[in-house]
Amino acid sequence: MFLVTLLQSLLTTLDAVSNNPTSSNRLVVRHKSGLAQVLPMSYLTYLKAQPEVESATYLQWFGGTYKDPSNFFANFASDETTLFQVFKEEFGASGVTEDQIQDFVRDGTGCIVGKALADKFGWKVGDVVPLQGTIFPISPRLTIRVIFRGTKPSQENVLHFHYKVLAEGVPRMKGQVGTFFLRVHNADQIPRLSARIDNHYANSASETLSETENAFNLSFVKMLGNISAMIQGITVAVLVAILIVTAGTMSVAIRERTTEIAVLRAMGFRTGLVLSLLLGEGMLLVGGGGIIGVGLAGLAAGGIRKGVGASVPFLEDFSLLPSTMLLCLGITFVVGLLSTFIPAYQATRRPITEGLRSIG
Repeated sequence: MFLVTLLQSLLTTLDAVSNNPTSSNRLVVRHKSGLAQVLPMSYLTYLKAQPEVESATYLQWFGGTYKDPSNFFANFASDETTLFQVFKEEFGASGVTEDQIQDFVRDGTGCIVGKALADKFGWKVGDVVPLQGTIFPISPRLTIRVIFRGTKPSQENVLHFHYKVLAEGVPRMKGQVGTFFLRVHNADQIPRLSARIDNHYANSASETLSETENAFNLSFVKMLGNISAMIQGITVAVLVAILIVTAGTMSVAIRERTTEIAVLRAMGFRTGLVLSLLLGEGMLLVGGGGIIGVGLAGLAAGGIRKGVGASVPFLEDFSLLPSTMLLCLGITFVVGLLSTFIPAYQATRRPITEGLRSIG
């Protein structure tokens, strides 16, 4: 049950990546050929002019490292003037003030970082962060102007700096950007807007692919393969193994007490009561094991966040939801019921005289 609980919690964590309620009214526009291709910055004028769009910004993945190649985290060249408007939920949760935002906007080499990232490297506001370029041949030195808190831990392992730093350091990137993020007034407007944008740029030199931010994030999870099917397959296999082992254990335990069961029935205990006692024993044993397993999984969740979260960002949100724990405990008791009922029923239906003769 320890393993089942961890697997199901991993599944809910992955599901949350593509079902983030704060992302439901955001649209991502990228190159149809893939994320390695860029789009003209001039597209922003058309995108902002659409009536459904509340605000728009752009991001370009930089992919730099800090001091050592192993210190890898998400970092983007972004539009400092519109970033906070499009991602208002994420930055609003941290209570970033307007003065802090203006400090970042005014400083051409300024950057903003999440609190988890700042805590990891011991950064504070005013510190200089030298980024070593891996994709682009520049190594900017950035000054931290804002440290923000996200709505969940994975949002705090990111750094944003001015797009102008990239455009000036890498001339070929001037007027080019990887993705546009649009904030719409109503999530129901996204399908119509997506189709209009893609149709507008169809057959152009840089065709677009527009999708919700949740769908965009889901594409990264799909790179791992059909992980949902794998997790469910492993879970079923584990449960079948648990059921076989538990059923064998309870069958032997009940068979060894055939005489005791016969004596109880001979003393006047009703068959239903004896069956209930045996079922209760099975449920208690299996339930106790399940509770211990779920409890150990809860302790392991913290270790997974710290140990694996650094290299797999979405696992920083790994946790055991109450619904997942209740599901796993429910599965535990179902296994206990199924593994105990058949041998218990057979034992209580056996003739009393036959049960008493089994003394020798």
